[in-house]
Amino acid sequence: METELYTEQEMEVVEKHIEQYFGGFEHVFHEIASPDIHVDICVIPPTDEKHFYTLVTMGMGAHRMNVPSELAEFKLERAELAVSLPADWKIGEEDERWYWPFRLLKVLARLPGSCDTWLGWGHTMDNEAPFAENTSLCAAMLIGPQRVEEGGDVCFLPSGEAVNFYQVIPIYQDEMEYKRENDADALLHRMADISFVVYPDRPSAMDVGNPEDADLVMDDAKWHLETLLEKCLPVEEITAFNHLAIYLRWQIEHDLMGEQFLERYGDMVQRVKADPAHTDLRPFIRDELDGVLLPQMFNRRGEAFACYYYGDGDSPYFPSDIDDHAERYFGPERYHSDEFKDEAYLFVPFDEDYYQAMAKVIGQRWSGWQNQEVDEEQAEPSALANAMMDYLGCPCEYFPPMKDDDPIISAYQYARRKGVREGFVPMLVAADETLWECLIMNSDPDHDGADDYAFDRKTVDGYRLGLQNKSLKDGKTILEELLGDREEEAEDDGLSWEEEVVGELSGGQANDRLLSCWDFGTDKTCPLILAQIPVKEPWQVFAWLPFGGWNECPGTEELMAVAKYWHKEYGAVPAALTHDELEFVLPKPVPKEEAIHLACEHYGFCPDIDQNEESIGAHADSLRQSKAWYFWWD
Repeated sequence: METELYTEQEMEVVEKHIEQYFGGFEHVFHEIASPDIHVDICVIPPTDEKHFYTLVTMGMGAHRMNVPSELAEFKLERAELAVSLPADWKIGEEDERWYWPFRLLKVLARLPGSCDTWLGWGHTMDNEAPFAENTSLCAAMLIGPQRVEEGGDVCFLPSGEAVNFYQVIPIYQDEMEYKRENDADALLHRMADISFVVYPDRPSAMDVGNPEDADLVMDDAKWHLETLLEKCLPVEEITAFNHLAIYLRWQIEHDLMGEQFLERYGDMVQRVKADPAHTDLRPFIRDELDGVLLPQMFNRRGEAFACYYYGDGDSPYFPSDIDDHAERYFGPERYHSDEFKDEAYLFVPFDEDYYQAMAKVIGQRWSGWQNQEVDEEQAEPSALANAMMDYLGCPCEYFPPMKDDDPIISAYQYARRKGVREGFVPMLVAADETLWECLIMNSDPDHDGADDYAFDRKTVDGYRLGLQNKSLKDGKTILEELLGDREEEAEDDGLSWEEEVVGELSGGQANDRLLSCWDFGTDKTCPLILAQIPVKEPWQVFAWLPFGGWNECPGTEELMAVAKYWHKEYGAVPAALTHDELEFVLPKPVPKEEAIHLACEHYGFCPDIDQNEESIGAHADSLRQSKAWYFWWD
């Protein structure tokens, strides 16, 4: 029988495809004897982005499989296979405990030719015995390739034929039987929390419980443990239970556990209450609760709070608060570095300081939940809010008026952390008729349809692109010019600049809140949109939201220039916007010695700050204590 081979051109295309989508490789396991097809296996080593080996066949696709005629249009005749292994796998060892994934790829690659059949998505192969002595995995299923960019699943040969790439997932016998009784989609649903990276002793998906119960799990330590192992993180496995233990302790301390839980684990609950700081709940969660937190463990109020705070990922969300704490603990620069491989929360020391810091946050969320009151009539976005989200043209989240702004502020904080990695700047934008008119007036001035929420997308996009690429004036110079105008006005009014306008550095108050979110007439928040503005630099948000240019508010280009200057000097980032208010947030208050100078810049920028504070000196006293700046143009 003649060995089937790719042509030289086809091999070159397939090899480049593997390198582009799966990763570069220097080592290839070349097949010595090839009776039917020549199956080489490319070994792609772990990287900072992919903390695992990937083995990819190169040669299986030389054989055209016997695909049913009714599927001919889908071009499924050619295929290659991939399998992923932990970073500590002993590649190159001949011992079957380490070699069996290579053997599995070769067996699967030859199966279509030897049995005159085909392999594709969802297909399984039953080995009828464990692959090696150190595992009970004994079958395999094919799914789409994992952790590859779009386009990585298909390689097109010079002839136009397609080579389809599939991920091989080794499975247990009970998983194989479940797939036979149901289908591949059903098994994948059960395996949603199982890593595609091959661990010989991983738990079976059938041990999780009924599929209907899977959505009721608040958290499962094995999700975090698999990440820990997959990325070879230098922390103890017990750290995967850290944040679950924090949440459970808080619930116990606040008498939120259910009757059944108390009946079964009453002794442990009493130990926590008697000496919480010295009762480590992590082994208990691991050994007694199987690493899982469920809503039904709590009483009625505890369960309702868990659904609000630890449920579906909406804001606020306990795991996101855990990540936020890790960023505060390590600092943004270290948190976002490659040191922790996106898992900084596992490196926070598990001690009483950690618990008390998170207990304070949980308590804040509890208070916000109890005080929550949403106006049902405004629960859905209005026509104006929908128009503004359409105008923004980026991922947006709508928040109706509410009594407590905790969900809004938590969502904004999560978005700030996420934006660093994904390249956007979050902004809270009021669904405000006057602001809408201002945006249209600045970005689409020839359009007369602002009243019916219409605008010309092409014109607006062109305006934004032009502003983003425009050379800006020096922000410091703009502020000096504006401040000069204010000094002249004071002189014309017969006021002493230093004594009567600037005054003493005293009388201010700390401000770390975003005030523009509130409608103080209703004692509720305004209808708000949290927008993920797709810009690289914070000052460029004004290209997306061309606010200003009326009364004494600087124009859009001046706003951008000043915001750029303040970001470089103080780390200030635009955060919230209404038709006449603008707020910035900072990583820390400005030093006392710089407060008067900055307060003068603020007064030049927005002279109406004198309606909030008696003097520039009082404003400076506020700035040295505050991580939020508030501007209002009357």
